[in-house]
Amino acid sequence: MQSLLQGVDVLSRAIVMLSRFVVIASGIALTVVTTANVVARYTSQSGGFSFAQELPMLIFPWFILAGIVLAAHAGGHMAVEWLYDKLGGGMRLSAFVLANVISIVAFMILAYQSIVVGEIAGMEQSPVLRLPNSIGYYALSIGALLVSIVTAAATVRVLRFGWEARIEIKAEEMPL
Repeated sequence: MQSLLQGVDVLSRAIVMLSRFVVIASGIALTVVTTANVVARYTSQSGGFSFAQELPMLIFPWFILAGIVLAAHAGGHMAVEWLYDKLGGGMRLSAFVLANVISIVAFMILAYQSIVVGEIAGMEQSPVLRLPNSIGYYALSIGALLVSIVTAAATVRVLRFGWEARIEIKAEEMPL
């Protein structure tokens, strides 16, 4: 049992590290593309880069979903604090577990549905870069799956260490 709990913790930390990287890398890419396009728009005859509209639309879902994963890890993806404050002891823990189970199921359904829609959208390509339009849907699917995993890990953390560990994040685990 102890090795299972350690495995969940290691998996959760790996997902958080990956999500931090995605937020930083995609944030930099979005900034560079947008800034370069503004500069090109005013300094060249072409009026900017033709890919500058498509690329941010493909990168932005990854940026947002990685941020959601970080928020879920931090315990910030559900705003039900007022309910937890009104409940005590076992009722509070039960409400927390129920809310996380509902969240996990909802995100898993979202992951599945985004794969279904992504398969349909994959038949079309973006006009300039010729990339499949399914990229954003697959980002949604992967992000929803990762949110489910870190939410489950947070639930295990609270069940193992108590209520105080719910939003306890070490300095090295700060989102950015």
